[in-house]
Amino acid sequence: MMETPEETFAPLPSLLPMALAAAGEEEARRKALRLEHNRTVAITPRHRWVLRENVVLGPSDFLALRAGRLVEGATSDSLLAKTSHADLLKNLPAPFLLKGVREAALRLVQAMEEGEPIVIFGDYDVDGTTSAAMLRRFFAELNHPVHVYIPERLVEGYGLNPAGVRNLAERFSREREAGIRVVVVTVDNGIAAVEACRLAQSLGMDVVITDHHDLPPTLPQAHCIVNPKQDGCTFPYRMLAGVGVAFYVMAGLRALLRERGHPLAAQVNLRRSLDLVALGTIADLAPLDGVNHILCRVGLEVMYEHVVTGARPGLAALLKLAGWNADVGRIDASDVGFKIGPRLNAAGRLGNALATEELLSTGSKLRAEELAESLHLENAERQRLEKSITQQALSQVAALGGELPAAFVLHHDNWHTGVVGIVASRVLEKYYRPTLVLGRHGDVAKGSGRSTHAFDLFSALNEVRGEFLAFGGHFHAVGLSIEHAKIPWLQRHLHACAQQRIADVDTHHPLEIDGSTPFDALDASFLQALLALEPYGVRNPRPKWLIPRASIGHIKRVGKTPDSNHARVTFVEGSKEHPVIAFGMADVLEEVARTRDDVQLVVEGRLQLFRGTWRPELRLIDFFPVDGGHT
Repeated sequence: MMETPEETFAPLPSLLPMALAAAGEEEARRKALRLEHNRTVAITPRHRWVLRENVVLGPSDFLALRAGRLVEGATSDSLLAKTSHADLLKNLPAPFLLKGVREAALRLVQAMEEGEPIVIFGDYDVDGTTSAAMLRRFFAELNHPVHVYIPERLVEGYGLNPAGVRNLAERFSREREAGIRVVVVTVDNGIAAVEACRLAQSLGMDVVITDHHDLPPTLPQAHCIVNPKQDGCTFPYRMLAGVGVAFYVMAGLRALLRERGHPLAAQVNLRRSLDLVALGTIADLAPLDGVNHILCRVGLEVMYEHVVTGARPGLAALLKLAGWNADVGRIDASDVGFKIGPRLNAAGRLGNALATEELLSTGSKLRAEELAESLHLENAERQRLEKSITQQALSQVAALGGELPAAFVLHHDNWHTGVVGIVASRVLEKYYRPTLVLGRHGDVAKGSGRSTHAFDLFSALNEVRGEFLAFGGHFHAVGLSIEHAKIPWLQRHLHACAQQRIADVDTHHPLEIDGSTPFDALDASFLQALLALEPYGVRNPRPKWLIPRASIGHIKRVGKTPDSNHARVTFVEGSKEHPVIAFGMADVLEEVARTRDDVQLVVEGRLQLFRGTWRPELRLIDFFPVDGGHT
């Protein structure tokens, strides 16, 4: 797809040969028992341990691990041959395979040629704001300015909505009176906007929907729809984020403009937009395999380039406030998930996300710093609200007493609807049950839901979507509005669905284990080899390793507060000591240490920069005593 010279660059030095040699040095490393695929080996209060693959530390197993995660159907050899970004980008499917891209691009070409206004109708989360900023930048490079509209969450609600359409109709009243149509391009929204599309059409607007959410039973009557999940779409990957869909529309438009000899289209470099694609994709928790893995692997490199060269002053300012260490020399998915994403989301959660879109678009260092400081402060307020509401929501669950329902519908009149999605995630983490959390606006309850790996929350509610005032989402996450009086019915419906459809084995969060290994095998060279699998995320998690037996040595609590439950633990395997960091487990580790039982544990490893030197750091994910009893 991206074959032009300006969109390729020299291959990165391959880390694989050294790492594979290290992994194959000792046949003893292959002594780990062969593990039965997808077999539950333990259940703890935290997880159900599942052996993902028959993986040990030989080279062939490493390649199988890599091939199985990144590109469906690819062979190990073909992946090894594609270690440069140029080769990775050539693996991307062509834009016109995505149903609706050609129609969308043709309509936008027509609007550009005939002087019709183009409005990018965004959303208030990171996926929506990156999409809007990316398209604004793209049209600016073509010297064709467009308008960006992002609805106010607490006033208009999510996505393309009638109030927003009326606002646009008023803004472009002169053009409409002159018979000039307005083209509205939705990004990361619109697939359920039946009423808003009908209204837009009646007011002289053509709507081009670009979205990635699951399809409702009735699709809007738009000019065209671009969504990889729609019937008849030949695009080979269904799980693009909203910004990924918008990127492909942009690629299709550039191709048509080049065919028509647009004087600036040949100069537009799509690779420069991949930092925003990566940002929106990772922050939206889209899967990081297949096409998304390619977009984000290259996109994170582009993001680092743009931050250090000053091309993205907004991201540079935000990272500085978040405590990013520039000496690391890279930006990874965890930086996006924990440093950038929450701060960009803060404005949309508490007010209007136009500040976020401006921060991503501006070239002014001074303005970027002002916006970053504002978002940083809003994020602090978001954290305060989230902590308070989470405590109240957990108290509601505790007050239920007895046997808990199979799913939760938690609500309070004063809960801020901008943070209830995060609160639902926190409740899900603790109880691992599908959870809806709702606030109230008058007679309407609004909120968000999060679900487990085994329960399709979207389908369970889509079956009764006629009961909702607004509804949308996908398997694991939904947003909805409902009459407040219907909350008891909603509680009964969701509980009944979850009780019927969630098997006993799926009531614990699965912890997928990639292989069994001694501590010594998780050395710097092997962890360096695993960098080839990054970025990590949904459907491509950081590899986790089973340590069959070790004893607990020294436990030292660490953290910023005296009551911290984090610890640095020394595990003893054979005669060697191995330091491991354990978050949120100090209490139970100390309890088990007093029994002197050995433990079986699951860890993940990463390389950490410490005083200028990269060294392995192992993080404890879960454990239980070998000699009986669960922690």
